[in-house]
Amino acid sequence: MTDSDLDTSYTALCHALGEVGESQAPVLLAMLSLSLLARQPDAASALSLINQARSRCLKEPLHGPA
Repeated sequence: MTDSDLDTSYTALCHALGEVGESQAPVLLAMLSLSLLARQPDAASALSLINQARSRCLKEPLHGPA
C-alpha cells in the first residue's frame, strides 16, 4: 500500500467513525478488525498483528479526559 493509499484509507476510516458516532465506533472497529484478520494467510500472521497492536497500546496508552 502506498502512502497515498494509506492516507485515503485512514481518512475514510475517520469519516466512517464520525458517521456512526461514538457509541457505535467500537462496533465498527471490531467488525473491521475481524474482516481484516480473516484476510490474513494464517493464524500466526493474525496473532502477530494482534500482539503488535496490544504492545503499542500498553506502551503508549491514550490519555483521555480526567
